[in-house]
Amino acid sequence: MKLIDLHTHTRASDGCKTPRDLVAYALENGVAVLAITDHDTVAGIPEALAAAEDESIRVVPGIEFSIDFGPGTFHLLAYNIDCSDADLLARTRDLVMKRETRAARMVEDLRRHGYDITLEEVAAEAAGGVTGKPHAARVLVRKGYATRDSVFRDFFEKGKPGHAPKEKIALDEAFGLIKKSGGFAVLAHPISLELERGAYAAFIDDLKRKGLAGVEVYADMHSPEDVALFAGISRDLGLLMTGGSDYHGDKNERIGHYAGNVIPFELYDAFKERL
Repeated sequence: MKLIDLHTHTRASDGCKTPRDLVAYALENGVAVLAITDHDTVAGIPEALAAAEDESIRVVPGIEFSIDFGPGTFHLLAYNIDCSDADLLARTRDLVMKRETRAARMVEDLRRHGYDITLEEVAAEAAGGVTGKPHAARVLVRKGYATRDSVFRDFFEKGKPGHAPKEKIALDEAFGLIKKSGGFAVLAHPISLELERGAYAAFIDDLKRKGLAGVEVYADMHSPEDVALFAGISRDLGLLMTGGSDYHGDKNERIGHYAGNVIPFELYDAFKERL
């Protein structure tokens, strides 16, 4: 059975595998279409494309932007982007630099609260990628300060050790960068927006008018009811439906799957028409 996964991360941001190793892992697990969507960077895409060049897998270049929004978390995926676009590269380099600064502030706050953790240890977890919260979390778990299940609950949130505000990009700017680089935008795991259920249709319709092309219906954090809700909204609005595991490699994710289910490969029929 062929699998598809349109939301994965490498060590270029906060994943556990190098781009080359992620492509190899995807192949081993039957994935035929793989999108690399690292946070705020396209640095891992050239290596992933090179690794897939003579293999039976299609790698789609992508990115995941964190959008300035409340009350919940707003992530915007982009696909088919030109990774050499000057404006995209300039903005992502700026975002990466700010993520590195944030990591230093997280470590400083953790030490202030009595946790024996250094920026060097966190950077070692990143292994040359963008240092961030998941890497600090892995050090805390390794040192016995938290478990993998508890670390993001007990740390990093406002009022808890390790909190440092994250630099986010404005929605209009993200849409502009995506359009200029030749890509198209998809709303990632929309349940994370934390809207009232009845408000999602109007919100997504407004995003469509601004340039949204699709919705990540099949997401690891979505319940069956969530999948039904966002599939219905997508059909009503004529938007692409996508799916992804949000694979990082350390959160019990299963590549090519969401919430224990196979991501429907049929999604690729409409998706590839946009590539």
